[in-house]
Amino acid sequence: MKKIERRNNINKTINSDDKKIIINYMKEWNKRGKNPKNPFVQLSKQLKNRYEPKAICNYWWNMLDPHLENHQKSNGGNIQWKFLQPEIEKEFGKFRSLNGLKNIWNVKKRQLERTIKDEESRN
Repeated sequence: MKKIERRNNINKTINSDDKKIIINYMKEWNKRGKNPKNPFVQLSKQLKNRYEPKAICNYWWNMLDPHLENHQKSNGGNIQWKFLQPEIEKEFGKFRSLNGLKNIWNVKKRQLERTIKDEESRN
């Protein structure tokens, strides 16, 4: 039987050089106008296919994205999504994935920011 290599376990295997490659590539990607649409496929190739594009994507959005630090400061620290998930299910009787919770939270936050911005511009 052929041994299956796990390339999704990025949290435990990534080194500082790979992190720098990801951060630099994503900075350039933003400067290029976010083209190509899925930079994580290119990053996977650049990192010699040691990690799956999806693993790189999750690692970027959940660990390395510079916006996270600003987010954490504005929210008084980390949001513990894994602890929030069962509370939401208990309170509302509906199970939501961790990504689903994050998406809902971000949408509501943007709506609130827009509302505040609109009110400030009227005054």
